[in-house]
Amino acid sequence: FVIKSYTEDHVHKSIKYGVWASTASGNRKLDAAYREAKEKEATCPIFLFFSVNGSGQFCGVAEMIGPVDFDKSVDYWQQDKWSGQFPVKWHIIKDVPNSLLRHIILENNENKPVTNSRDTQEVRLDHGLQMLTIFKNHEVETTILEDFDFYEQREKAMLDIRQRQKQQHTDSEVQKPMVEAKEPVDLMNQISATFARAVQLGETKGSREDKPKVEDASAAAVAVPENEPVALAETEGLLADSEPSPLKESG
Repeated sequence: FVIKSYTEDHVHKSIKYGVWASTASGNRKLDAAYREAKEKEATCPIFLFFSVNGSGQFCGVAEMIGPVDFDKSVDYWQQDKWSGQFPVKWHIIKDVPNSLLRHIILENNENKPVTNSRDTQEVRLDHGLQMLTIFKNHEVETTILEDFDFYEQREKAMLDIRQRQKQQHTDSEVQKPMVEAKEPVDLMNQISATFARAVQLGETKGSREDKPKVEDASAAAVAVPENEPVALAETEGLLADSEPSPLKESG
């Protein structure tokens, strides 16, 4: 199978930790192939030809030596969408230019060159043997191992960032209940104060036997504090915010 990696960082971690993780569909495809191979009487290894997107080359050959553990994930991939993992054993680590492999045409991929493959594209036995021969005979000029120290430092920096993010998230979760507990109290205090003023105004209005004259209405308007409507509006807004709203369907 052809394995397309997003970055060399992921290949570095695969070599370092002896694991790999594909997409959800890629994991299922590789797991099914591994289990099918194990059912055969003869030895049938699953080889993986690694290439980094946009690199113009393949960077090595590994063997899938175990089934996919769909429930186990690790936190050293750059993106959280990679879930599940399976063990691999690296046999060849060297850069092989696409120009040396472009003549290998895959009939099971619309007659495209193997260099124009997507992740987990299956390579049939005869083509796979050609690729292994080219990898074996190609004289080593460059390998990812030359940059291993560089990727070690990048991994360390990435893990430090993740640790800080986790710590910030933990700190915010600890403080969050205190904030949430305070809001209902403030809300009830505002509601109680506004309700008391409304009752007081209602009693004052109810004690009048006659409808107010125009002059009385003006006087009443002056008597009511200017911020009263604002307080009522704010309370209504708080009440509206406290009511559960229906979920919106995401597009």
